[in-house]
Amino acid sequence: LLVRERSGSWTYGFAVVVDDMRHGIDLVVRGRDLLPDTPRQIRLGRLLGRAAPPAFAHHPLVLRPDGSKLSKAGRDTSVRDLPNAGWTAEALIGRAAAAVGLADRPVPIAVDEVPALIDPLVSG
Repeated sequence: LLVRERSGSWTYGFAVVVDDMRHGIDLVVRGRDLLPDTPRQIRLGRLLGRAAPPAFAHHPLVLRPDGSKLSKAGRDTSVRDLPNAGWTAEALIGRAAAAVGLADRPVPIAVDEVPALIDPLVSG
């Protein structure tokens, strides 16, 4: 398992495992592009003394019209920019829920309604 780059920087995988352990994270939700990293991160957590790994959920990626993934490195719009464009939190949640199949269509969804959308996935 690689924990440091040649440059001396910690690897992403090492940093997220240590950070998740430090903060007691027990649910990790991230893009499907990171699915192949999950077994290594679980193993690294065990080697660092983590008794049980967090639960992992991998969502579909949000893509640009050309099919490439959105990314901060590509200077794509951040969620933080959306309120200035007129988006409400409820509209964003509804759009995201529809994009990953948690809702039939992109209608506004209140924050307190999200656990009911996710619970069947976690419980069942």
